[in-house]
Parts: sequence; C-alpha cells; structure tokens
Amino acid sequence: MLSRDLSNEKWIMRPTGDLAAVPASIRAAADIPAQIPGCVHTDLMRAGLILDPRVGMNELDLLWIGETDWEFRTRFELTPDQLAHERLDLACDGLDTMAELSLNGQRIGSAANMFHPHRFDLRGAARPGANDLSIIFRSPLKHIRAEEQRLGPRPVNGDWDPYIFIRKAACNFGWDWAPKVATCGVCEGIRLEHWSEMRIACVRPLSTRIAGSDRWLVDIHVELEWSGAIVREPSPRVCALILDFDTVNVLTFDTPKCEQRNLCLHAEIDSPPIWSPRVPGGPHTQPTCVLCVDACRGGGETPAEFIDSRRTSVAFREVRLNTDQDDHGEKFQLEVNGKPIFCKGANWIPEGLFSDDRPPEKIRERVRQAAAANMNMLRVWGGGFYESDEFYDECDKQGIMVWQDFMFACACYPEEPPFPQLIEAEARHQIARLSTHPSVVLWCGGNECVWGYESWGNAATDTAGPWKQRVGNKTWGAGYYYDLLPRLMRELDPTRPYWPNSPFSGTGVSPVVSCATDLPAREPASVNSTAPNSPDSGDRHTWDAVATTPAFRAIIPRFCSEFGHQSPPNIPTLARVLKPEDLAINSPALRHRQRGTGGMARHIDEPMAAEFPAPKDFAEWHANAQQMQARAMKHGLEWLLSNQDGGRCMGALIWQFNDAWPGMSWSLIDSEGTPKPAYCAVQEAFGRITP
Repeated sequence: MLSRDLSNEKWIMRPTGDLAAVPASIRAAADIPAQIPGCVHTDLMRAGLILDPRVGMNELDLLWIGETDWEFRTRFELTPDQLAHERLDLACDGLDTMAELSLNGQRIGSAANMFHPHRFDLRGAARPGANDLSIIFRSPLKHIRAEEQRLGPRPVNGDWDPYIFIRKAACNFGWDWAPKVATCGVCEGIRLEHWSEMRIACVRPLSTRIAGSDRWLVDIHVELEWSGAIVREPSPRVCALILDFDTVNVLTFDTPKCEQRNLCLHAEIDSPPIWSPRVPGGPHTQPTCVLCVDACRGGGETPAEFIDSRRTSVAFREVRLNTDQDDHGEKFQLEVNGKPIFCKGANWIPEGLFSDDRPPEKIRERVRQAAAANMNMLRVWGGGFYESDEFYDECDKQGIMVWQDFMFACACYPEEPPFPQLIEAEARHQIARLSTHPSVVLWCGGNECVWGYESWGNAATDTAGPWKQRVGNKTWGAGYYYDLLPRLMRELDPTRPYWPNSPFSGTGVSPVVSCATDLPAREPASVNSTAPNSPDSGDRHTWDAVATTPAFRAIIPRFCSEFGHQSPPNIPTLARVLKPEDLAINSPALRHRQRGTGGMARHIDEPMAAEFPAPKDFAEWHANAQQMQARAMKHGLEWLLSNQDGGRCMGALIWQFNDAWPGMSWSLIDSEGTPKPAYCAVQEAFGRITP
C-alpha cells in the first residue's frame, strides 16, 4: 500500500451557509489558512481573527463559532500511475463531527462520529492532475437542537447544550470544569491510500495464559479488505511474527479466496515476559513484544511480494474483576496475574480545549507525571474522547493500568436510529484498537448515566423532577450499557472485564463482570438491587461528603472511582489569562472560571472557612484554597487506603488528574502542566502503599 499524507498540503477554511451570526470582519476575510490536524478555533486565532477563548472572558464572544457551518478545502495532484491502483481511498483518522465530503464537486460521503476513523472510496471522482477536496462541517449546536426536536428531550446534567444527540466529546459543550467551545475540523490525520488486491484493515491480538503453565495462547485476529478485483495466483498469504526479547515466532495462514475477510492465527508462546502494574521502586518500563503482520505473495524459492503490512504490539498479562460476595457485600477488586491490586490513581480528562493542545510529547509527559505521583491507574472518563495512541503506549511502558470508559457521561442517551449504528461502529473500532495495550484492564459503559437515571432529580430545588420520571417511556441508554457494549466485548475482546457504568452497584440488570466465555454473567435474580452508588457493592463516587469531614469517614466504598476537592490554578497560570486587576477575590473574571454548581461559595469558600481564618488578600485566598485541596486529598486518601484489609476498599481514583483550561477545577495539575500542592500530597500518600 502507498500512502500520501494530505496534512502537508495547503488547506484553507471559511464560514459557509447561514452567515448571520458571523462577524462582518470574518465574512469579509479572504480564505483563512488552516492547519491539519486542527480545528476552526485555532485556525481563526492564528489568523488574528478571534481572541483566545481561554483568555479573560473571550469565550462569551465566540459562541457563534459553534452555530456556524465551516468548509475546509485543499487541492492535490494525482498521476495516471497513482490512479492505476485498484483502489484509491481517502483515509480520515478523525473528523469533528457532522461532515459532508466531495471531490471535484462530486459527493464522496459523510461522517457523523468523531470517535472512529472514516474511509472514502475516491474511484469515479478522482482524476489525473489537480483534484479539489471539500469538507463541510455542519454546526454541531444546530444539529443537536434539531435532533432534540426530532427525538424528544432527555435529561442532561448541568446547564449544557443537549450533547447526547451527537457522537462528539460531551465536554465540548461546557462542563463544570470547562468552557463552551463547540469545535469542528479535521482533528486527526488525513491521507490518500493507493492499493490493489487487499489491505490489512485491523489486527487484534488477544493473549491468554494456558491454565497451570507458563505457556500463553495468542489469537491474532486479522481483518482484511479486498479491492474487488480478481485475485492473482498464487493467492496471498498472511504471516505474523511475534518478536520478544529471546525468540521470533512465525505464523502463516494462506488466504485462498477473496471472500476470506477474517482470519485468526494461533500461537503458543513459552514463558514470555509478563506485564504488570507499576509499584514504587519497581521497573520503570514494562515489557511488550512487537507484532508484525504481513500480507504477501510468493516466498520460499521466489522473492516475496509484499502487499500490505501492520506493526503493533502484544503483551502478556491476565486480568479479572472480582465481584464475589463477602462479609461486607460484594467486592470490586481488580486482579492482575492472579494478584489483587489496590488501584491508586486519578480520572483523566481531555488535555486542553483543542486538538492543537495535545501534541504527543505533552501527553506522554502527563502520563509520566502520573507515574511520578506513585499512581498505577488512570481512568479515561466518558465525557471526553478515547485517548491518543501515545497515551496508551506510555501507560503500557509505565505500568499504568487504564480504566477505559465508553463515551457516555451524565445524561440519558437516545437509542433511536442512527445512534445504535454509530455507537456500534465506534465501539468496534475502539475495542479492537485498544486490544493491543496491556494497560487497558477494564472497560466501563459510561459515567454516571445509570446513577443519573435511577437517582438524580429528587432535590426539592429541581423543579423538572426525577430523571426517571422525565424520561418516561423514552429510551435512555440502557440498551448500550446492558446489551450492545457487553455483546461487542464478548465478541471482540473476552480477555478484559466490562462494567456497565460508574458508579454501579448491580441495579436493575445483571452486570457483565467478565466477558470471558468461561465466566458467564450472573443471573439477574442474584444481583444486588441497591442504589447505583452503594458503598457495599460495585464502585462509588463520593461527592456527598467533603473529604476533610467526619461524614466522609462514615463511608467505606468497595472502590472509590471519584472523589475530589476544587482549587484554582497556580498563579502564574492564571496570570497568563487574566489582567492583574482581575487577580482579586471574587472578581467577575475569576468567577467566570467557576463552572461548578453552587459556585465559589460551595466549592471553595465555605469548606475553606471551616479550616482557615478569613483571607486578607487574593494571595492568601489562593494559597488557602490550594492548601485546602491538598488537605482534602491527604485525609481522603488516608481513609480509603486504611480500609484495604480483607478487600474492603480496593481503589481510590481522584477526580481529576489534568486540566483543560485555566479555571477552577478539581485537577492535581493545572492546564500548563504545573502541579498544585495537592499533587504532592497525593504523591506522598500513594508512595506509602504498594499494590
């Protein structure tokens, strides 16, 4: 296969369609240079046409961007030789989000999901010489409002737009730690691929230990796509090589006919290097093996003709989620290589607001900061997006376990078309992609969706009423958490456990605690029917008590997957986005950065008043607020870590590790990557315990 990166071509972008909300200066501007990968906000900033939404209160002047359609265009040349291949595809690793694509004025396809790649066949539209590619991104805000009208409203947490009606990062529409910046654009790589006969579409290696031995079975699932032309003789072969530190294992499989689309190559490996979670003072780099899969013709007495190749990794470790009954209720205990692990870590949110904010080395550095804080787990939270390859690669190397949410958060999601089809395509891609990473030890159906449906909206101040009552007979996502996602896990990766939601305690439907074929789901009759956030079974989010108070110590969760305390960013970080006069207690610009329900009073001032005297100035207020967070982390972790005996509590995941912008949040590290005092408190607490 020949590949040509289109990111290096000259791209331009412009607003299109209804321009009523677009400022006159931008309507009058010439074509705006675009950077790929990227997004419309950063292109406009580079062109000097808008101010940075992270600075001051600029966000409020830029909401029109999400109300507007945007066109991205480029021109590329094709030679007759390139067009002579049986297939010419446009491969898009990420399109954000509602996109319509055309080549030379001819429609080639559309996209409606930012969570998986898209591929478009250019045959019939491509021509020798110059080719004009156009991608029009429709307004995400107009789209979700139209879908809400079509399907009927459903509860969404906060005052955010109805993000449930698009497969896009939910926090793009605002969150209690993030501004409203509804983006669009080519957010990942884009390229042309010229190929003939066949290509390797996917490689999915699954490893399992053979019981009672040091031998491992590796099933290498290979998905092929054929061009549709007649296959030449001799028919191609698919070969796999597993390279570890001592040996090379070679497997081959003949593909006699083009109807063969899915292959499985089997190997038994003796005593491979074993991947395990990091421990303080343990190895800094965990072992993985290189997996090479080649499609070729010939070999032996004739030179091999390579058709396509894939390089990925494979590793050896086994993981189980133990939810056995005990004297306290039901366990929630991860066991890696047969050993119970106390999970020490934090929740991971999208780094920065825009794709430009996430260069590979920055992501790797954040993971290394988690490792330096003596963490062994990061939870990729379901209101953002599936992370980059660099994130999982670094977690593999550092021995950081990953709790991976599917992308659902804090809302009731529609199950009407087209959403089940969109979500199945997304889940199939991500399950297969992440199957190569030993760090991914648990898949979870989403964040606080079951809890919201079952328990939210009961406060007297919530005039809309309970979520379950508001949903009525409309769909709310149960079909995803209890059917579609566990079914796909059983099909595509039965080596990892699945948990329906977080928090979850077995409410209503049997949880699929393991997807392994020899560990079937329990019968519904045996399921604990307590509320989703019970401390006695499943995982718990402890937001009903401040970590420094006796009320927090009255709760002993089986696994605390969220707890935290808010604080401001470091002063140098705030000074980059606020004027000196705005660095004042409760200034309007400072309050603009507080998105939590209840504001400064609930999240900072009232808890701080119980611990500190009234601050004399902003510097003292800031220092006390950060110290309050550090105290909360210290006290909270001491309590959770002290309850390990007998497996009573087996996990403490802080909300949250990193940050998206310079705002009030629960992060341990601010948006500039600078640790807060709470980071040091967590580092010290986690360093006192080994798994």
